[in-house]
Amino acid sequence: MSKKNNHIVILTPGFPENETDTSCIPALQIYVKELRKLTGYEISVISFHYPKKKSVYNWNGIQVFTLGSSAIISKMLLWNKAYRVLKQIHRDKPITALHSFWLGECALVGHWFSKRNQVLHLTTLMGQDALKGNKYAKILPLKKLKLFVLSPFHQTVFNENYNTKAAIIPWGIHPDSFCHMPKKTIDIISIGSLIPLKNHALFIDIIAKINKTKSIKAVIIGDGMLRKTLEEKIRLLALENTIILKGQLSYDETMQYLAQSKILLHTSNYESFGLVFAEALQSNTMIVSKSIGCATASPNWRIAAHKTEMIEACNNLLSESFSETEENTFLIEKTIQNYLTIYDN
Repeated sequence: MSKKNNHIVILTPGFPENETDTSCIPALQIYVKELRKLTGYEISVISFHYPKKKSVYNWNGIQVFTLGSSAIISKMLLWNKAYRVLKQIHRDKPITALHSFWLGECALVGHWFSKRNQVLHLTTLMGQDALKGNKYAKILPLKKLKLFVLSPFHQTVFNENYNTKAAIIPWGIHPDSFCHMPKKTIDIISIGSLIPLKNHALFIDIIAKINKTKSIKAVIIGDGMLRKTLEEKIRLLALENTIILKGQLSYDETMQYLAQSKILLHTSNYESFGLVFAEALQSNTMIVSKSIGCATASPNWRIAAHKTEMIEACNNLLSESFSETEENTFLIEKTIQNYLTIYDN
């Protein structure tokens, strides 16, 4: 597919601590694993904050360097550690391309190193780094960087906030990793961190309304700061037998629940891409969401602007079946092919 002596170094805030840690940035895990498999490239990863212990280990044939970040270490000290590790890696095997994830400190260190060592550097924005208030966006020379976003929605938000247009390369999934359940045992599911942005309170309100006219089973998968608040809301609305809050699950467990679900109701107010959308489509699970991330209206995907529209969309889809005539276009091979054109240049 490409030159096999390329050496790609990934800079990221976090990376799985071992091969069983499937919940840490699943999109990046899928990408890095498939990139190595499909190209034979040597890939190294420098993870700034997670795992917290300083170490060097092997993850699916990829060497991972962790910096041992802690509250005691200042930002500048951490960045210097990252720079020194980059120099060591570059000495041992020259770096073909640096790929930073999030427009943050990884992008900052990557930019410094690329300028001083004449190494190709690209940065993929991953989420809220496209929103206003990103201090790194003010420090970095955005118009001189190779920047990539995950969807047209993400591109528009970033351009509006920083007057900088980035190229779009969507995430993808590996279709062979998914199964189709012959029978859907869950009516409506929500997957995501229990934080204000994900708006799970709206999910609960929608389920409460639908449940008044038809008995349904709903599941929320995720954990976070609002867990106790959401549990109390479920109790006050007497929905304990309707909504099951499963907490944080492994990636494989989460995908099994998604495959058992008829509808993914995604109430989030913002999403740069939404890997769960691609995962839902591959699992033959229909979607109701706002016009965020990679949202695209189709027979299997209803776009709704507010609660009333979401209730109506869910009620309609509950009496319908997934249309298998539509193909999932969000495939990891396409993601890799797009980035290869950048790496190889």
